[in-house]
Amino acid sequence: MKSILFVLLPCFLLLSTLPPAAAEETDRCHCFRDRSYDPSDKFAADDYLLTTSYNSLIAATLGVSKRQIVMMKMKGGVNPDDLLIALYITDKTKAPMDLLLSIRENGGSWQSILNSPSLQGKDLSDPVIIKIRTGATPEETADLITDAMLKLYYNAQPVQITKLRSHNFSNKELALLFALQQQTSAPMKDIIAMAGKQKMSWSEIAHQSRLSPAAIGKTILGNQD
Repeated sequence: MKSILFVLLPCFLLLSTLPPAAAEETDRCHCFRDRSYDPSDKFAADDYLLTTSYNSLIAATLGVSKRQIVMMKMKGGVNPDDLLIALYITDKTKAPMDLLLSIRENGGSWQSILNSPSLQGKDLSDPVIIKIRTGATPEETADLITDAMLKLYYNAQPVQITKLRSHNFSNKELALLFALQQQTSAPMKDIIAMAGKQKMSWSEIAHQSRLSPAAIGKTILGNQD
């Protein structure tokens, strides 16, 4: 099956990527019950806040609508790292994402996919693409893509990202840290102290600055739907 899919790849490269989801589908379809800060359960909205802000960063940097990301995640069955990697490869090479994920689901590694002769006519000079081709794991690749998005959107410096990663923040938390810093103008060290020493929830930190989880995501997206 994998070999057949690789043979079909050149044909699919002529096709466009997945169409946007229907206009009536919104983030309300996402399975989050708690979407606003609740002082009686201050961590309840954190999952939603982290996810919506990360999805917004992906949409703002990888040429895909947030609505489409939400719909793809709702379908399930795709590892979040694999979905992120597929979105990134599609953005950089224009290879159809649905085919990339099909090959991946049928046993193809991201390294073998990017080293396929069918992709050799594409521009594979992107630093993250190079890392994947030389054997970076999906987990490592997700980190590299997150770093690349932070550099592109927030002009984050590599040394700053490395220092933040030493605190064991997840990719979603890193994305939210930069969003909070930009939207509140608070020093990064103060936000880290709130989450660490003061044991505040992410949604509590946002609420203290009069920001709702939904508003943070919308600000990242700017004019994008």
